Amino acid sequence: MNRRNVLKVLAVLGILAALPGCNDSDDPAPRTYPQTIVDGRAAIQQRLIDTDTPSASVALIDGERIVWSETFGFIDKAASTVPDATTMYGIGSVSKVFAAIAVMKLVDQGLIDLDAPLTRYLPDFRMASPEYSQITVRMLLNHSAGLGGTDYRNAFTYAPILDYAAQVQQALATQRLKHLPGEMAVYCNDCLTMTELLVATISGRPYPQFVQDEILQPLGMTHSRFALAPFPAGSFAPGYTGDRTDSQEYTNGYATGGLYSTPGDMARLAMMFMNGGQYGGVRILSAAAVAEMGRDQTQQLPFNPIPTMRWGLGWDGVAQPGLATVGITAWHKNGGTLTYASDFFVAPDQRLAVMVTGAAIQFNPGGLAEQIMLNALAERGSIPAVPTPLPETSLPEQLATDADLAAIVGDYAHYAALMRIAAAPDRTLQISTYSNGVWAETASGLKRRVDGTFSSDAQPLRSYWALVADGRRYLAARAPGGMGHYLSEIPFGQQVSPTAPLTDVWQRRAGQHWLAVNEDAQSIPLIRGLPPRLTLEALESLPGYLFATSALLETSQIVDPSGSETVARMFLKIPVNFGRDMNDVVIETRNDEEWVCYGSTLHRPQASVPRLAAGDSVVTIDSEGYAEWRQLPVAGSVTISGASAWKWYDADLKLLTAGAGPGSASAVPAGAYVMLYGPPNATITLAVME
Repeated sequence: MNRRNVLKVLAVLGILAALPGCNDSDDPAPRTYPQTIVDGRAAIQQRLIDTDTPSASVALIDGERIVWSETFGFIDKAASTVPDATTMYGIGSVSKVFAAIAVMKLVDQGLIDLDAPLTRYLPDFRMASPEYSQITVRMLLNHSAGLGGTDYRNAFTYAPILDYAAQVQQALATQRLKHLPGEMAVYCNDCLTMTELLVATISGRPYPQFVQDEILQPLGMTHSRFALAPFPAGSFAPGYTGDRTDSQEYTNGYATGGLYSTPGDMARLAMMFMNGGQYGGVRILSAAAVAEMGRDQTQQLPFNPIPTMRWGLGWDGVAQPGLATVGITAWHKNGGTLTYASDFFVAPDQRLAVMVTGAAIQFNPGGLAEQIMLNALAERGSIPAVPTPLPETSLPEQLATDADLAAIVGDYAHYAALMRIAAAPDRTLQISTYSNGVWAETASGLKRRVDGTFSSDAQPLRSYWALVADGRRYLAARAPGGMGHYLSEIPFGQQVSPTAPLTDVWQRRAGQHWLAVNEDAQSIPLIRGLPPRLTLEALESLPGYLFATSALLETSQIVDPSGSETVARMFLKIPVNFGRDMNDVVIETRNDEEWVCYGSTLHRPQASVPRLAAGDSVVTIDSEGYAEWRQLPVAGSVTISGASAWKWYDADLKLLTAGAGPGSASAVPAGAYVMLYGPPNATITLAVME
């Protein structure tokens, strides 16, 4: 049996828990954490069942040792093939930690000043808002630059898109800032994507090569890499759709989420942090750079109405709340893609860390990581005991006055939803959420409590209240976090009030649909069947606004069309997470038609899609290479030649079938649409038989 197979068997049996890390400690009696491992193993196995996750992997690190490494589930269900310690998982946004390290290495070398304008290093960076020149390097790393959020076009694909960062920069050149640079911090993937171009420009090496040369190789992270090309079969854990193995996922924003790794490799990174920037005698970062990454970057923000956010540089937080409640400082980073979910915790003072990752976005490993860390801290005596969940008891009720109700009742929005808070005759509150033209109740019986919040007797720890900050009213929410022993608070929505009615021009656009033309054929949302459709709709009870509903993004976002006949503006200013990923709706005139640009995704009018006639039809891809759409008015069979890819949808934009190259589709229903791909100026022939 070769070494790989030996490791595979040991991982399955959990025996790797007893193996030392690469820098073995001189401690004559190293800690082994038997109860933590038993509890953690059971929790992960249950999570796999509860979330239908095919496989997972974990490593617990104490000082210089990996004290527990184990894998779970299958990477090939049909063959019952189990993952091993070298099986790679996409770590998603945990990749942002590497982006921060890459920038800080250049800071250590005197090549970058964190507080210098980005344009000093990227002179061709620009945006439509003139204040873009105030964006600093630090603001990219702490999410305060003011960029809209995430360019989801071609972000997740089943084939590599090697120029995604350039796409993002090109899109930003025409976009407005969401808020002033440095005003507040809102989670922003595009900020980190810009660090790719920064690192590449300063170092003279492509970002993935820089990370490989300067971080992965010195740390001996031999099972960590970016998905620039297909991986060898069996080297990574695939996702599953039912019992079908998904293709390899490419997260094309490398700095924001593109790295594949293993918990064992991440253990080496954790040891580097715990050793003040060095590992195995090799210095990766200065101690000052590590400390700066772990410093709270949010204290000086001008707008931070609920100051529970404690972002570092690259870290989601430098005081993980579940550990902070027991007096332990831990840096933490969550990562999710369309296929994977990961969490990475490092408690530098305790010299304890954990990495948990699974092959399904619903795996939700954050609670598992918190549980493993708390169990380990208790088992070794660093804390008296694992904290218990907060009791589900209600605070005393205090009948809401007219003023109390007036201060919270109304419509609120965040980046992906519209909510309405209404008062019932008994002076309790109910919350409804708007989607697809319908208001659906999501909470009711919310009673005012003596602390001024509203909560139900059924869920007493989940509460809501309103606050006014910077002249705007916000809905705030509080709920148990992690293992349920603490409460997390966050700004949840911004109040919106009726305004002047839509102009006739915008009113005519309400209710119309547009179809995407520049989403790659290998886009995972497209392949999974999400309709490539954008809809603008008006809400009678909230005049003056439009809702841009992107089926590909699965969101419905409020925009303000006042002040322009061609731009409906994003306008919400909500810190932390619920103000993320927002876009203007921009009307462009092409071929005497109104097209819509939303983010960097361009959409053509659905109503004017040309119809196919019986016999042969010739379609020419335009010089920009955008996909062409055609509609089949009557049922029939269609043969396609000359296309690089094609997708058939029914009249409601439900995906029917797809292919690449020449192909055919039989019994296509009446009203069906076809999306045709090809290189610029390519000629495609469709032969229609009724």
